[in-house]
Amino acid sequence: MTTRREFVKGLIISVGGASALSACGDAATIIATATEEGGQFYSSDEMALVSRISDLIIPRTETPGALDANVPGYLDALMSDWASAETQNYHREALKLISGQLDARSGEFLTASEPEAIAALSELDREAFEGGNNLDGYRSFKGYITQSYFATELGATEELKWVAVPGVWDPSVKIATGN
Repeated sequence: MTTRREFVKGLIISVGGASALSACGDAATIIATATEEGGQFYSSDEMALVSRISDLIIPRTETPGALDANVPGYLDALMSDWASAETQNYHREALKLISGQLDARSGEFLTASEPEAIAALSELDREAFEGGNNLDGYRSFKGYITQSYFATELGATEELKWVAVPGVWDPSVKIATGN
């Protein structure tokens, strides 16, 4: 269960991350595409892992999925342009731990069939959120994925149905004076 404080912290991170990216320059050049060469921050193996996990956590349904919204590229840009060295190191170590945990559960996670990969990720997720373990990095990473998805244009407009000005705005309203 997320506390109000954790929710507000996540919201601030989402808005701050989006603001930091927009302040860094042209979004097309900042947000890296998941390629075989990797990204600005992620190596090719890390980018493949981030892409596979993102796709399994937020798959394409009747709305766009994490890969459609380029969540791996968004995370790559956040880590390379916005995160501190301490956050970058923590994130890299978390990815190593996550990769090892998923490989132990599925053989080779990146090449496992979709049902095997889903089973391995579901087991890791269940264990991570039971608490009392060393999987804080996974919980943070899952939060990064979901917050990044909803901070993208597709996540906000297609999934959340965000509208710039909801309803009708009528600037000519009579104001009554007195009580």
